Amino acid sequence: MKSLFILSIASGYGGAERSIEMILRHLPADLNVRVYAENQLHLDQLRQAGGLPSNGKLIRIASSATFWGKRKASLRLLYDCLMHPDAVLLINTNTSALIAAMTAKFLPSLGKRSHVYIRDFLWEDLDYVFSRLPGLQVLLPSASVSRRLGYLAPFYLQPTGPAPFAVVPDMALLPPGPVNYDGPFLHLATVNPWKGHVDLMMALKLLKDGHREVQARSFGMVGHVLLHTQLHQLIQTLGLSDCYRLLAYLPSPQAKFRDCKAVVVPSVSHSGGPETFGRTVIEAWSYRKPVIAYATGAVADLVEHEVDGLLVPEGDTEALAQAIGRLADSPDLCRRLGEAGYEKVRRRFEAGAVTKRLLDQMAQGGEKEA
Repeated sequence: MKSLFILSIASGYGGAERSIEMILRHLPADLNVRVYAENQLHLDQLRQAGGLPSNGKLIRIASSATFWGKRKASLRLLYDCLMHPDAVLLINTNTSALIAAMTAKFLPSLGKRSHVYIRDFLWEDLDYVFSRLPGLQVLLPSASVSRRLGYLAPFYLQPTGPAPFAVVPDMALLPPGPVNYDGPFLHLATVNPWKGHVDLMMALKLLKDGHREVQARSFGMVGHVLLHTQLHQLIQTLGLSDCYRLLAYLPSPQAKFRDCKAVVVPSVSHSGGPETFGRTVIEAWSYRKPVIAYATGAVADLVEHEVDGLLVPEGDTEALAQAIGRLADSPDLCRRLGEAGYEKVRRRFEAGAVTKRLLDQMAQGGEKEA
């Protein structure tokens, strides 16, 4: 593989974009890389991510929310693909897939060199994408995505559908530095109905009613404006303003990971969920912090209960409160679980090793088509 085009086009910003920023740090220096992106924060982070390879290029896409914005982006992609007929495509978002599908109208063989990384359960127009990009390979963050009937299976994935698929997990860096367990509980999540903000608040309310005030902080972009307003009202209604804060998104959350006691992932399996991987989990572990999570989706496969985290039944806010209370009372338990998580990341999710696995997978796909 001599050329890699990474389509990371979306108006928003989240874990999918953060992965691309990590991948860039580990690409071969002689690889011809083009990264197509729209979100300004993502563009800024890409420029600071350690730099593109020497012959790499960052391409800004504007207004992908409109048809004509997508059309303009597809024409740019078409030109670049014609100039680089050996380029392999890594398609990172739903919007990127739609743009690639539009491009394929003029370049029908595009699907044979495309790898579509489907990271969540909110993709739309799947019939259009798969029909326009025959021969594409699907990349999934966990096998749990392939097991969800009615989404990709059985219509699109082999053996009953047309597309082969492979699992390539999310990745994390392994930062140096001291570890402490003195800070608040950390919840990194976009404000939307399935990230569990209400569940976390109800658990904190139960603890407070039991005369145990535990500090927690939620950081995230506002994906659902009405819910964001309702959450602020709920903080006041429950009397949690002295122990819980709903705060703006952090582009660089490293300091929060380093200083927190533990990370809470109360994502649910409905309203757009569950988690298809649980990127926040491995980021917490990379800082040797334990995780409390609902036992649903890919997180239930990722976390080993009482080994590197605590799993509680989905929607059981009383059990969630009890788990938070356990870690609040025991730095030793935090340390034991966090160290086990760190070892798991080192073995299975370190960014350099996962990037190599991703590149090998794309290269194998290219060889099969050749």
